[in-house]
Amino acid sequence: MSNSKKVIVITGASQGLGAGMVKAFRDLDYNVVATSRSIKPSTDPDILTVAGDIGNPEVAQQVIREAIARFGRIDTLVNNAGIFVAKPFTAYTAEDYANVLSVNLNGFFYITQLA
Repeated sequence: MSNSKKVIVITGASQGLGAGMVKAFRDLDYNVVATSRSIKPSTDPDILTVAGDIGNPEVAQQVIREAIARFGRIDTLVNNAGIFVAKPFTAYTAEDYANVLSVNLNGFFYITQLA
């Protein structure tokens, strides 16, 4: 475990902006904790991946617990995970609404509070 490098946690890290941030922060020599539902294991020893739904409080706990165990600290958190439902809000189903709230609101709350 090294305490000399800064450590960043990035949610929604498997694609798009999240994946780009993982690469950018590694290029800056950060230790990175990357999480998303579909994140794949990394062969880079300075990247810890945790697969799971950030809307689940147990996943948020696992991310933070494993980050501290592996790297000893957390310096920055980027809440990038989010769900966009490509239809008018008035056409959302109860399931659509619950999914959006789970990731976009509850996931933000769980991981931010722990970090």
